[in-house]
Amino acid sequence: MFGAIARFELGYQLRNPVFWVVSILFFLLTFGSVTVEQIQIGSGGNIHKNAPVAIAQTTLIMSLFFMFVTTAFVANVIVRDDESGFGPMVRSTRVKKFDYLLARFLGAFGAAAIAFAAVPLAIFLGSLMPWIDGETLGPNRLADYAYAYFLLALPDLFLTAAIFFAVATMTRSMTYSYMGVVVFLVLYFVINGVVGSNPELRQTAALFEPFGIAAFGEVTRYWTASESNAGMPPFEGALLWNRLLAIGLGLLGLGVAYWRFSFAERGASKRALRRAERREEKLAATQPRVVDRLPPVRPRAAAWARFWARVRFEMRLVFRSPAFLVLLLVGAFNAVGGLLFGGEMFGTPIRPRTFWLIDILLGSFSLIPIIIAIYYAGELVWRDRERRMHEIVDATSLPNWAYMFPKTLAVAGVLFATLLVSVLVALAVQVARGGDDLALGQYFGWYVLPMTVSFVILAVLAVFVQALSPNKYVGWAIMVGYLVASITLTNIGWEHPLYDYGATGQVQLSDMNGDRLGAARAWWLRLYWGAWAIALAVLAHLLWRRGTEARLRRRVGQLPARLASPAGAALAAALLVAAGTGAHLYRDMNVVNEYRTRDDDEARLAAYEKKYLRYENLPQPSLTDVRMNVDLRPAERRMVATGEYRFVNDTGAPLSDIHVRLPDRWTEIAAITVPGARLVSDDRAFKHRIYRFDRPLPAGAGGAIGFRTTRERRGMVANAEDPQLVANGTFLNNFEILPQIGMSRQGLLSDRVKRRSHGLPAELRPARLEDPKGVRRNYIADADWVRSDITVSTDAGQTPIAPGRLVSDVTADGRRTARYVSSAPILAFFSIQSADYARKDAVADGVQLSVFYDRRHPYNVDRMLDAMARSLRYYRENFGPYQFPYARVMEFPGYASFAQAFAGTVPYSERIGFLADASDPEKIDYVSYVTAHEIGHQYWGHQVVGADQQGGTIWVETLAQYSALMVMKQLYGDDKIRRFLKYELDNYLRSRGGEALEELPMERMENQGYIHYRKGSVVMYLLQDRLGEARVNRMLAGLIARHRFRGAPYPRSTELVDGFLSLARTPAERELVIDLLRRITIYDLKASGATTRRLPDGRWETAVDVEAGKAYADGKGAETRARLADEIEVGAFAKRPGAGEFARADVLLLERRPIGSGRQRVRIVTASKPAFAGVDPYNKYVDRNSDDNLVAVTAG
Repeated sequence: MFGAIARFELGYQLRNPVFWVVSILFFLLTFGSVTVEQIQIGSGGNIHKNAPVAIAQTTLIMSLFFMFVTTAFVANVIVRDDESGFGPMVRSTRVKKFDYLLARFLGAFGAAAIAFAAVPLAIFLGSLMPWIDGETLGPNRLADYAYAYFLLALPDLFLTAAIFFAVATMTRSMTYSYMGVVVFLVLYFVINGVVGSNPELRQTAALFEPFGIAAFGEVTRYWTASESNAGMPPFEGALLWNRLLAIGLGLLGLGVAYWRFSFAERGASKRALRRAERREEKLAATQPRVVDRLPPVRPRAAAWARFWARVRFEMRLVFRSPAFLVLLLVGAFNAVGGLLFGGEMFGTPIRPRTFWLIDILLGSFSLIPIIIAIYYAGELVWRDRERRMHEIVDATSLPNWAYMFPKTLAVAGVLFATLLVSVLVALAVQVARGGDDLALGQYFGWYVLPMTVSFVILAVLAVFVQALSPNKYVGWAIMVGYLVASITLTNIGWEHPLYDYGATGQVQLSDMNGDRLGAARAWWLRLYWGAWAIALAVLAHLLWRRGTEARLRRRVGQLPARLASPAGAALAAALLVAAGTGAHLYRDMNVVNEYRTRDDDEARLAAYEKKYLRYENLPQPSLTDVRMNVDLRPAERRMVATGEYRFVNDTGAPLSDIHVRLPDRWTEIAAITVPGARLVSDDRAFKHRIYRFDRPLPAGAGGAIGFRTTRERRGMVANAEDPQLVANGTFLNNFEILPQIGMSRQGLLSDRVKRRSHGLPAELRPARLEDPKGVRRNYIADADWVRSDITVSTDAGQTPIAPGRLVSDVTADGRRTARYVSSAPILAFFSIQSADYARKDAVADGVQLSVFYDRRHPYNVDRMLDAMARSLRYYRENFGPYQFPYARVMEFPGYASFAQAFAGTVPYSERIGFLADASDPEKIDYVSYVTAHEIGHQYWGHQVVGADQQGGTIWVETLAQYSALMVMKQLYGDDKIRRFLKYELDNYLRSRGGEALEELPMERMENQGYIHYRKGSVVMYLLQDRLGEARVNRMLAGLIARHRFRGAPYPRSTELVDGFLSLARTPAERELVIDLLRRITIYDLKASGATTRRLPDGRWETAVDVEAGKAYADGKGAETRARLADEIEVGAFAKRPGAGEFARADVLLLERRPIGSGRQRVRIVTASKPAFAGVDPYNKYVDRNSDDNLVAVTAG
C-alpha cells in the first residue's frame, strides 16, 4: 500500500503543469547563469563556470529559493483532498495513517527532487554551448554534480519539504504554508546579515545555518581559483555536521506532521464559534424596519456604495487575517536586521541619520513586497472560486471594477502597512541609538509616498495577471517569471526604464544634497508607469472572469464591445498620458542625452582601444603649469572651465604630434587651441584630437594649450546620472573636466572574457617590471609635477575649494570666487569642490588644518583634526618636511564611499567618515585611520610616486597604509592593532579567489587593491616589527629625499624592496623580506593545544603545541610547500587578544621563538596563570587560518 500510494502521488505531481513550469523556469535561470556572461553565480575571475565550487554555490542558492516549490508540492498533499471534496471519502477508507501521510509526502518530495534536477542538468548543458568562451570552462566531472545534488541540495529540499509539510498538516491551509515560507526566508536573510556583520559568528553559522551555504562558504572561504577549479571540499567537519543537522530537522518536521495529523474532520475553533454566536445574537436583536415606500433607485450611487462596501470587505478580510499580522512582523524583523547592522565598516557602526536608514529600508524591501504582491493578488482574486461562491457573487449586479479595484487596493494596503511598520521600526532604532535626526518629512517624501505609488503600480500588475490566468498557480508562475526577468534582463541589455515595468531609476539620497539626484526622473517614470497601470486596471476590469465562463478567448472576443463604454475612454486617456510622458522621457533620455547600455559602453571602450591604444607609447610633452578658471553653477548643475596648460618637450627628441583627449562622458570640449600646431584629426565620438606642429617641437622647447570645456545637466538620463556636479556637494577632478595629453590605457576593458568577445587581446596589463618604458611616466599616467593657479567661482552661499594656498576670496553679485595658487610642486591631479560648508580649524606646528563639513555632521570633526595633527607630526619626524602650509578635509555627498588625497586636500565621503559612530573605544577607529592614510598620501603620492609599471602602487598605496598603521599604533598601542590586521588579512585571503587575472607578488602587483591595501597592511606591519620601526622609517626618509618631486625616470618597486633587504641583519630576516615582497607566501600557523602548571617558585610554565608550515603560491593559487625556519611570536594572555575588553595589561608574555615546519612544543614561563596562549597572536603573518592561532590554556 505504501509503495502504491507513493507512486500515485509521484505520478500525479509529475502530470501537474506546475511541475513542468517550475522545471523549465529553474532550468532557464541556471542555464542563463552559465551561458550569459553578465549573469554569474559562483563563478567569476579565474573560477570556471563549471568549476566544482561554482556548481555547488549555484545549487545551494537555487535550493534556497526552491523552498517555494517544495512547499507547493508537499503542502498540496494535505490540502488537496479537502479542496477537491474527496477528503471525507478518502479518510473513510482503511488506509493507514503512516501510508496515507508519509507515502504521499515521499511521492511529492520525489517530484520536487526530480524538478530540481533541472539545475545541475542546466549547468552541464550550458557548459557545452558553443558560444561560451572556452577559457571560462573546465572539465565536466560527474562526481562534482553528484556531490552538489545529493550532499548539498537534497538535504535542503528534504528540510524545507518536511518543515512546510508539518505547517500544512497543522494548519490545513496553503495560505499559512506560504506564509511560513516567507517568514522562514526573511528570518534567514536577517540572521545572515547579522552573522555577516559579526565575523566571530561564522563558525557557529557554519554548523547551524540550515541550507549549508554558510558551511560550504566557511570551508572554501580562502580557496584560490586553483583550488576552486580542482574539486569539492572533503565531506567532513562542519559541512558534514550541518548536512546531518538539516536531515535531522527534516525528520523532526515529519515527526511533528505525523503526530499532528488526524483523519478526523477539523471543526471550527472555539473562537470562531463564539464569533458566530455573537453574530446570531446581534441579528436576532435587530428589529425589522417597516417603511411606507421604497427609497428611490439610484444605480450609480448604489454602485459606488457597493464598491466602498467591497473595499471595506476586502480590506477587513486582509487586515484581520493572521497572515497579515505575520507579514507585518516579518516586515518589522526584516527592517531591524539592516537598520541595526547596515553600513558597518571594520565592525564600527554608522550613525542613524534618516537618509541612511531610508537607503537601508529601500534595500531591505526590494524583494519582500514583490513576494507579498504576488501572493495576495492570487489569494484575493481566486478566493471566491476556491470557496465555490463565485457563481453567487458573480450573479450580482456589481460591475467588474467593483470587484477588481477593491482587491487591488487591498494588495496595495498590505504593502503600505509594511512601509509604515518599517518606518516605525526605523524611528525606534534611531531613538534607541541616540539619533538626533527624526526627519518625518524625509520618511514620508523620500520613502513612504514614492514607494506607495510604486507598490500600487506593482499591485495592479499582479491583479491583472491573475485576472487573465486560468488559475492562481499559473498567475503566480507568470509573476515569478516577471520577477526573474526584471532581475536578469537588465544585466543583458534590457536597461531602459521605458520598457522595464515599474522602473523608476535609482534615487541617490544624501544629507548634503537631499534627493535631488534622480528624484525628478523617478516621479516622471511613476507618472508614466502609473498611466500604464491604469490601462492594465481597465483591461483587467474589461476581461474580468464572471460566472462559469473562464475561457480567456471568449472574454477577449467580447472586448471590442466592452470598449464602447466609459471604460474605453479611461483606457484611451491612460494610453494618451503614457504616450505623452513616454515621448517626453524618450526625448530627454535618447535625443537630448545619449542612451548607452553597459554593452554599448564596453563596445565603445573596445573600439577606442583598437583605434588609439597604439599611440600609448608615443612620446608626448610634459605639463609644467596649469592655469584655469572654473565657473560653477550648482543650482543649474552646469560648469564651464577655461584655462591654459604650459608644457615642455622633455623627451630628448623633436615632437611632431600632440594628442589631446577628454575621456569623461559628461564633459564636452568647447574649444582647444595649440599655438604653432594645426588640427589634423578631430574624433568627436571619442573626444580625441591630434594636433601636428607646424615645425617639430625641439627637445627642451615649450608650448601652450588653451582650452574651454563645459559640463551640464540636460534633462533626464535613462540610467546613471552625473553624481559629481550637483546642487550641494560638487566634487570634480581634473580628469573629468579638463583635456589630457597623450593616450593612456587607464579605464579600458580589463575583463579577459569581455576583451576576447570584442576581438581584443585577452590581457591589457601594465608594463613589466623589467620594461624600461615604464619609468617614463608615473602610474597616474597623465599627472606630471606642475605649478597651479586655479580660480573657482560658485554660488554665494557655498565655499569653493581647490588645491593650493588661498590668495583671494571675494563674494559679490551673488557669486563667491576664490583663487588658489600652489606653494610647492603638485601632480596634475587635483579636485574642485563646492558646497554649503561649516568649517573648523586648528593649527599643528604651523600648518593650518581645516575640516569643511555639512553642519549636520559635526560628530567626527575633532577626531579628524586630531588625526591630521598626529599624522603630520609623525610623518614630519620620520619622513621629512610637509610641503604645504595647509591641510584640508572636505565632505562630499555619500554617492560613493571613499576618501581621496589630492595636494593638501582630502575629499571625504559623508558616509564613511563623517557619519561613523566611533564613540565605542572597543571598536576600530577607522575615521582616524582613513584620515591618517590620506595625509600619508601627501608623502606617498604627492612627493614620491611610483613608475607606470608592475609594482607602481607599492610606493603610493602600500606605504600610505604603513604610515597610517604607525599613527594608529601610537594612538592605540600594538595590542589594539590586532583587530584591524585581522580584518585586513581576512579581506586579502577572501579576495584571492576572485582574482580576474593572476595574483602577483607585491613587488610586481598590478594595481590590485586587495594586495596593495589589504596584504600591504599585514606585510608592512610585520616588516617594521621585525626590522625595527625606526630603521624602516630612516630608509623610507632616504627614499623620499632621493625622489621628492622628481619626474622621469620614476622609481621602481625594486628600489623599495632593495631598501628593505638592506635592513635585514640575519639570513632569516632577508628570507622574510623576499618571502613577503618577492613571492606569494602563505603561512599556516596553528596552536593545537596549551597546558600550564605551577612551578615551585610560584610562576607558571605553559607548554604550547604549535603546528607550522609555509608554502609558495603561483598566480592561480597552486601551492608548493617550502621550509619554514623563522622567529615567530609566541604569547600568553589573561584575556583573549582581539576581544573588546583586551588591554595591554592582559599580555603576560609575548616574545619571538624559533618556529620550524611541522609540530613542535614551545615552553614559556609567566608570573601569573594564563587563560590563552598561541603563536602569532596578533596576526602579523599572512596566515591561511588565523582563527586557530590561539587556544584556551588548560591545567597540565
